[in-house]
Amino acid sequence: MKLYSLPHSPYAARVRIQARLEGLPLEILPPPVPLRTEAFMQRFPLGKVPVLELSGGETIAESWAIMEYLSEAGIANGGSLVPESALGRAQMRMLGRYADLHLATNALFPLFRVAIGAAGNTAEIAQSLRAELLKGERLLASFGGGERPLNLGDIALAPTMLYLQELAPLVEMAEPLAEFPGLGAWWTWVNSFAPVQDVLQEVRTAYHAFVEGLAAKA
Repeated sequence: MKLYSLPHSPYAARVRIQARLEGLPLEILPPPVPLRTEAFMQRFPLGKVPVLELSGGETIAESWAIMEYLSEAGIANGGSLVPESALGRAQMRMLGRYADLHLATNALFPLFRVAIGAAGNTAEIAQSLRAELLKGERLLASFGGGERPLNLGDIALAPTMLYLQELAPLVEMAEPLAEFPGLGAWWTWVNSFAPVQDVLQEVRTAYHAFVEGLAAKA
């Protein structure tokens, strides 16, 4: 199987983390045709990465769909990242939805717009970021105390949280997790897994290289 990925993509990073944790036989490649072109849209109808291409030529887009497919396909050489209990699976999906529908939509995407110089009220963005982080703090608390295994929801959230910490200084939040001890403890815990830490460092390095490239062209 082939995973078409970009090194700075937080969504492709999720699948790369999963592949390392589960020992999945994926070939990681750049997109075979340029993004945002008609050729790309014709081959990959949703028009973005990551995309998983199966050995038969079928393709799967959207990181969450890819991760669930890989977990259900029975090809993992390591332990499963999907909880056995129905409640555990629901909590896993809540983390994933929180990452995509709350934290990314209401905080990360506005921060990206600030990063590229688009207009935006930084005070309002900072307020929204705090509100979304508070949701995450309460969500984790609702799961109860005690240890639990790493799951796909944690993996979905981790790259988004990385980008938030990279970009939050743009709205005068140097350490956004300092106000949220539950999320801070979660961040330390999730980074204790070497594949998570390694891929996040790859994303961080690629993002800074991307920014430096944009600056050089300006």
